[in-house]
Amino acid sequence: MQTFTGRCLCGQSHFTVDVEMLDVYACHCTLCQKWSGGIAMYLEACGQPQLDPFSPEPPYFSSSSRGERYFCSGCGCPLWFRLTDTDRYFIPWTLLELNEVDRRRLILAAEIYTETQPAFWRLTGQYARLSGKEVEEMDSPCQLAHYVIGVGLLPGRYVIGVGLLPG
Repeated sequence: MQTFTGRCLCGQSHFTVDVEMLDVYACHCTLCQKWSGGIAMYLEACGQPQLDPFSPEPPYFSSSSRGERYFCSGCGCPLWFRLTDTDRYFIPWTLLELNEVDRRRLILAAEIYTETQPAFWRLTGQYARLSGKEVEEMDSPCQLAHYVIGVGLLPGRYVIGVGLLPG
């Protein structure tokens, strides 16, 4: 596990967050498209991000029955997304201060809600591509692991929640 520092566009919101793996999840749901202005690309945090003592508590918007979107009160920059039913946090990877080595370790692990992905953008590579229905039908976090390994996309790796770990 690594701890990274993150900050918003204006610098008012500073936080640290623990991340198990540098696996990026591209979400194409319409809410994330509106929030990010395009493809929302997240890393899953290991627990709640910890605000710097001098940073104001960020406001949030309940965008669905199971999601809260936190943002900076100074510049409006998206800070993190929280799934309220599972208390999981997803951070836009671009907010984190990654060194050159960590940037090279980033991998695209999965695209989700692919049915609402606009035809004019396509990401390439071998990783899971799941519709919103497939994501929402997964009863437990481990079901994504069985899907990814079952189709042979990531041999030797498995998924915990929505995060890849060494196998």
